[in-house]
This record gives sequence, C-alpha cells and structure tokens, in this order.
Amino acid sequence: MQASKRSRREPNQPIRWGVMGAGMISHDFVLALQALSAEEGSISAVGARDLTSARRFAAELGIERVHAGYEALAADPTVDVIYVGTVAQTHAACARLALAAGKPCLVEKPLTLSAAETAALTAEARAAGLFLMEGMWTRCFPSVRRARELLAGGAIGAVRTVAADFGWPASMGPDGRHESGEHARLLNVSSGGVSMDVAMYPIAHVLLAAGAAMPRRVVATGTAHRAAGGGEGDATTYVDWSMGAALSGFPRLPALTATVLCTLDGSTPEEVVYTGTKGTLRVHRPAHAPPRLTLSVAASREEASEQVLDFDVADKAGKTYNYPGSEGFVFEARAVHAALRAGLLEAPEWTHEESVTTQAIVDKLRAAVVDDESARDEAAT
Repeated sequence: MQASKRSRREPNQPIRWGVMGAGMISHDFVLALQALSAEEGSISAVGARDLTSARRFAAELGIERVHAGYEALAADPTVDVIYVGTVAQTHAACARLALAAGKPCLVEKPLTLSAAETAALTAEARAAGLFLMEGMWTRCFPSVRRARELLAGGAIGAVRTVAADFGWPASMGPDGRHESGEHARLLNVSSGGVSMDVAMYPIAHVLLAAGAAMPRRVVATGTAHRAAGGGEGDATTYVDWSMGAALSGFPRLPALTATVLCTLDGSTPEEVVYTGTKGTLRVHRPAHAPPRLTLSVAASREEASEQVLDFDVADKAGKTYNYPGSEGFVFEARAVHAALRAGLLEAPEWTHEESVTTQAIVDKLRAAVVDDESARDEAAT
C-alpha cells in the first residue's frame, strides 16, 4: 500500500482534528473523539458556513477554536487532519479544500456523488501524497475485522454467495408526507436516498468477500415514492463476479454472487450471511455496527458445528448520539490514526478502490430508481 512521509504522524504525537460542518453527524464524530485518550487524538477546531452555528456547536462540545467557513478551518495550523461532515453534495469540494491546504482527511460517506468523481478525488489525494478515506465505520468494528480474517483464512471455504440487507421505516408525518430534517434528507435522491445513504453498508460487506474489483454484472431495480416526497423507497441489486473459464463439461458458473436489499419502508433483519463451500458466516444485527458473528462449519448435510463470537463495542455511557451505531466513529478514528502514523495514503480497512467500486454499484442503483420511475410515468400516460 502506497505511503507518504507527508501524511506521517509520529507514534507519540497526538493527532489534532478539525471538523468541517456543525450538523448532527459532526456532533457524533466529536463525541467519539472525546472518548479517546488525549494521547490518541483530540478535537482542535470546527468550521461551518454559519458562524453562529459553529459557535453553538463549539460551546456545546467544548471546542476552543471556531472558524467561519471551511477555508479558514483548512488553513488552521493547529489542525492535523480534517473530518468532513457536511451535506453530501459538498463532500468532494470540502475534501479538495483540505487537500489543497496539505491536510489529510476523512470524508463522511458518500465520498462523492459518482464513481467517476470518486476515482478522480482519490487519484488527486494520492498525487498530493495525502491520506484520504471515505467514512465507512462498519469496516473498522472488531467484529468485521474478525470476519475479514475468517473469510480470508478459509473458515467457510470458498465464498459462493452473500446476502445482505439494511432497512428501516422512515417516519411519516400526519399529512402522509415524510417528516422534515433527517428523514427528508434520506429520501432526497440528490443528497441521500436509499441507494446513496443505505446501500453502501451491505455492499461493503459483500466486498469483504468479493474483493474490490468491479463485478462482471450488476442487475439493479428500485422504487421511488412520489407520495413520500419524491425520494427513494427501496432498491435491490444482484451482483456477480464470474470465474475466468468454464470447467470442462460444466457451464460457466459465477465464483461469487451477491444480493443486496435496501429499503426505507420496512424493518429488515439487517444481517449478512456469507455462504461458502464449508459453511456459513453470519454477521448479526445491526450489521452496520455488529456486535456478534456466528460461524457454522458443516460436518455433513445434516450436522454443523457452530461458534458464536461476541465483541465489545465502544462505551456509550454518558453519550447521546444522533445516529445508531455512531460508536463506530471511535474505531474509525483509531483506524485513521494508525494509517497516519504509518504514513499510509489510504486505510486498509476501506481502500480507495473499494470506495470507487461501491459507488459504481450505487450509481447503478440510482439509475434503476430513475428508470423505474420513468417507466411508470410512461405507462400512466
């Protein structure tokens, strides 16, 4: 993995964070940083477009330095690394501000709004010799690290299929429309939607087994609900990575196939099941911040040995997070610190190539939602 002295931080040097954006996700990130020891890292400054919002945010969370605007934060000499927690449409621009100021950065998902722009941004960071990571906290949980080890070590043999889901019912107001604020953002296809805000989590689980290379085929479908404000309601994708050659006497078979279901209209099990030639590995609910795995190895068609693996998650005591699973920021921040101290340009937990591949699959989902909606419009006329 490519490294650069420019991004390197010494082991005994505390890492000081600057936060772009004073919204709910930035609030959760700062709370998680404050759960770390001072030797690990700390929050130094916050910057927001509105100075009043930035000051309110800083006062609530005990942050000393406040900036009006993102440029001033990027230029702050007390900031070693930047977290971008702004709205999705501005992620790429904010990341470029940080990189232009010579600052490594962690950018909340999605890194950009398209696979092409994600590829361009990661290439810019590498050319500048600066660390860049998309905020995929799921990959940093101890349980997912262990799942990676089990899959790579052949605990369930060769993985043949992955089934992953993620969904919950977004709240509805009394007039039948989705509530403002967070739910409205989730259902806005320009900044969120089920494909942009939800699908990347199960896709990331799939890539843990499939690798970062683009799949041979992506079949996607989705539904947009006009009554719910014109946003996305659900999306499904089938993905396959095919074998290089057919075996003699047998048809060409996929080496690995995956099915991903995402919805904002119902509560799914939110699990992941990897099925291999020797057994299964189950990532239990909530799979985006999982506390448990179950490894099942077949002894025969009727019998299997089962092992349940439980993992501690970061301490939530005394913390009020806005989002379920935000304790994952503790693990994510530590992953960034480790990468910076090693002088890496990307985190092994979630690489640039994985960000590009995930966004390419998400692009297919977004296009499917638009296509399905257009087809219904044509049928109605």
